[in-house]
Amino acid sequence: MILLAAMFILGGALTWAAKVDKAVNIKVGSKNRKYRLYVPNNVKENTALVFCLHGTGGSSDNKQPAFDAIANTEGIIVVYGHGENVKFPFFGNMELPGWNSTGEWSGDIDYIKAIIEDVASKYSIDRKRIYCCGFSNGGMMTYTVANLLGDVFAAYASISGYPINEFHLHHTGARPVPFLHIHGTNDDLVKSAYVSKIIDNMVARNGCNPVPETTTKSGKFTKKVYAAGEGGFPIVFYSMNGMGHSPETNNTEEGNASKTMWNFMKEYTLDSPCDPTLKWRPCIEQEGWAPKSHGWTINSGTTICSFGKDQNTNSNANVYPSLQFIKGNYRLTFNAIGEAGKQVTVQLKRLAGKKDEVFSTAVEVGEKRAIDFSIPDEWAEFKISFTKDDAADDITITGIEVHSVDPNEAGINDVRSDVSTHVDGIYNLSGTRTNGLTRGINIIKTSDGKTKKQFVR
Repeated sequence: MILLAAMFILGGALTWAAKVDKAVNIKVGSKNRKYRLYVPNNVKENTALVFCLHGTGGSSDNKQPAFDAIANTEGIIVVYGHGENVKFPFFGNMELPGWNSTGEWSGDIDYIKAIIEDVASKYSIDRKRIYCCGFSNGGMMTYTVANLLGDVFAAYASISGYPINEFHLHHTGARPVPFLHIHGTNDDLVKSAYVSKIIDNMVARNGCNPVPETTTKSGKFTKKVYAAGEGGFPIVFYSMNGMGHSPETNNTEEGNASKTMWNFMKEYTLDSPCDPTLKWRPCIEQEGWAPKSHGWTINSGTTICSFGKDQNTNSNANVYPSLQFIKGNYRLTFNAIGEAGKQVTVQLKRLAGKKDEVFSTAVEVGEKRAIDFSIPDEWAEFKISFTKDDAADDITITGIEVHSVDPNEAGINDVRSDVSTHVDGIYNLSGTRTNGLTRGINIIKTSDGKTKKQFVR
């Protein structure tokens, strides 16, 4: 009986033992790199794949965030990434293992994509259920992955890591993304003081309700769930009481940070419905929300509302409110509620470099105003402002949204005031002056000597 019991216990242990737990070498371009692969004995067919990215100075052997136990229970495959040496100005330009989490494409993105193909060549994975999470600099890299590989990874989670300093947040990805963030109130390395601005950016980029559903567990955490709006996904933020800069905590609802991250991520696949054209929806009119405390200027003189502030790295770790776009064509829509016949001038202006205007357009008060515009740069930051002619005019802006558009399907709403106020001449593609906007592409010469394209359905 004792022998049988021992065999039963041993058999149970073997059921949960790792089928594979080893370092894997991989060629990425001209570089030799490695990662750690964990495959449980009970791995499922067409299973999920989770990437775990370590912090600065770490390695794949650290297994942070720790997902082995989850893999054993769920039958999923886990990859622990191994960062190359990166120069970190924050640490006196020391070169330490980590990630190029700048929000821009780098060899690390090529490395991550190469790992997916390497794992898929050996195991049956569900490409619609690939997830990314990370600790510290690995959490920063998770934000970069969300920015650049939103059409590859289904959902994301970060613990103690968000983009700071040289890793300023870029968030202009292929689609809205589900994202969970865990951060300690006592984190003095990746400071907890600035994480709320990152969450604000994610909430607006995802089109969430900016007024969260809040749950507080005394002495443990405050959890904020920003509910998904139309076409988007929720953003979840845990503020952990007393937690410092750590890859783990047992104070979440599940008693384990990795389980909390997994339980969130596994709810989503690349088939989860969303609107990939949605690029920004701040919901400033949401009842119970105070946009002034989240980087907005509201009802100041002739300014109805504006968003976007200049960088000030020394005082805010390079975390500040900005509206961000990559090269492409976009449509801004909004409601201007007020007295008929009044006008609103909308300006989009770069925050850095030449700080030139993308557009400055006057439209009449009314519902569902629309302005089409193009961004020629690969990535830039902007300030948007809505102003009125007279500070006494009672005008409210609601329903602000920005969507990407196909230029062949773009159109113009309420162009009369734009034409009368700013336009010196309108020409077709052959250079012939026309009496007004015509179907297709119009070349418009404005009163300040500039030219721009407008598309009319």
